[in-house]
Amino acid sequence: MSSPVLEVDSHALSLEEQVSHRPLTVAVSDVTGLTLLTPFVFLVHGYHPFADDAGIYVAGIRKMMNPALFTVDSSFVLAHTRLSIFSHLFAGGLRLFHIPLELGLIAGYLLSIFAFLLGCFQLSQRVFHDVQLQWGATLFASTLFTLPVAATALWIMDPYVTARSFSTPFSLFALAACMDRNWKRTVLWFLLTAIMHPLMAAYLGAFLLAYVLVSKDRWRWLVASALVSFAGCAAVYFATRHADLPDGYREAVLTRTYFFLSCWHWYEVLGLIAPLLLMLITALRTRNRLIRNLCISCIATGFTACVVAACFVHTSGSFFLARIQPLRTFLLIYIVGLVLLGGLLAQYLRGKRAAIGAALLILLSSLMLLVQKQVYTTSAHVEWPFTAPPNPWQQAFLWIRHTTPQNAVFALDSNYTKLGSEDTQGFRATAARSALVDELKDGGVVAIFPQLAPRWKSQRDLETGLDRISDQERIARLRPAGVTWLLLSSNATTQMDCPYRNSAVTVCKLP
Repeated sequence: MSSPVLEVDSHALSLEEQVSHRPLTVAVSDVTGLTLLTPFVFLVHGYHPFADDAGIYVAGIRKMMNPALFTVDSSFVLAHTRLSIFSHLFAGGLRLFHIPLELGLIAGYLLSIFAFLLGCFQLSQRVFHDVQLQWGATLFASTLFTLPVAATALWIMDPYVTARSFSTPFSLFALAACMDRNWKRTVLWFLLTAIMHPLMAAYLGAFLLAYVLVSKDRWRWLVASALVSFAGCAAVYFATRHADLPDGYREAVLTRTYFFLSCWHWYEVLGLIAPLLLMLITALRTRNRLIRNLCISCIATGFTACVVAACFVHTSGSFFLARIQPLRTFLLIYIVGLVLLGGLLAQYLRGKRAAIGAALLILLSSLMLLVQKQVYTTSAHVEWPFTAPPNPWQQAFLWIRHTTPQNAVFALDSNYTKLGSEDTQGFRATAARSALVDELKDGGVVAIFPQLAPRWKSQRDLETGLDRISDQERIARLRPAGVTWLLLSSNATTQMDCPYRNSAVTVCKLP
């Protein structure tokens, strides 16, 4: 029986010659197929517009649409908007077309799904000549849309809209243009990625450089580039390891255990090693030059990132490189790996084995659906706009948005997002009200923007144990900080005026 890799190889050289002379185009029928596939991804992987990192980005969009919001916590709400144009463009589009935020978010999410699928399809076109293999690769990537990227705290794509929802497809478009040797288009998509998400653009740039050097057989230059990257990181590490840190910054960074390889479990480290080993085996066995080039590029960038993280990103010493998060380069490595694996599986599982291929896609889709339901246990799998949420925390947040004054300032226990029933739903994004900091998401903001650390620490300390202390201590702690309302757990003891209660939370007015 012939190997699927060898069968694919028969078209490799002719396809590479075609790619070097003209860009491959996407037919109208392909666009139709991707459009029909988009709602499938939406329904399988779910939609949570105010959860996790979306809570940060949506709060920024709300602030830009209504500058009167978040007057006391704007430094946390707007921190990320200094580096990305995403929130500016989104807010401007909503204002220009008079679209409600909830509708704009779901439209943006659907557009990001389509763009991701299109990017995967374009990449598969450049590797596989057979249309069936191209669609097999795209379908495989679509079923693993929310696959975790090792322990980097990244998914392939998020079930909500952030800057990365578009920087990731833009990265795929840039890679496809680079494989076409269309440098103008490559630079254009790279720049669009950079203004959307500068950090992910830096890793895209490293990958594109590696791919160009590999495709031209410039092995010495490839090794030299890796060594220069390592030396640069070493210089940064030794130059900053004794630098003074703002008060509270170390505490904030250490809440991000995924920054540090030493905090990973052994099976999480396998999420870095296994893809690179599979890429190495494929590169050694395949005669398809394009597949080989992609695999070696993944190995070069991934191995360099692992060495840098192991040598210079520690829980003691300099945190500068921790902020850069070098292991996030594995996002693009994972996507390339899914496209290659999907195409090769499609080559093997077709014809008489097509039923097995279909069963595999159904099984993976079902598994990913179940995983997402376990991640968001009390929230609807698809949080449709303008529908009543089943999550009791979101119910309270909506009551707050519709009932409390716009200038209200809330205090919540700093660890409220870690409660199982809360599902990491963003308070500011949903309630559209100011709040003192939380440890999870605001701690992540501080990890990237150290200047916010002293304020984060002082507010975090005010809120620690808020559910367990007395009313007198709550008033003494929070009134000087400008707090006017409290959100306590339903089992907290209080004699304050609490106009809203449900099974999980109590909303009280600070006297």
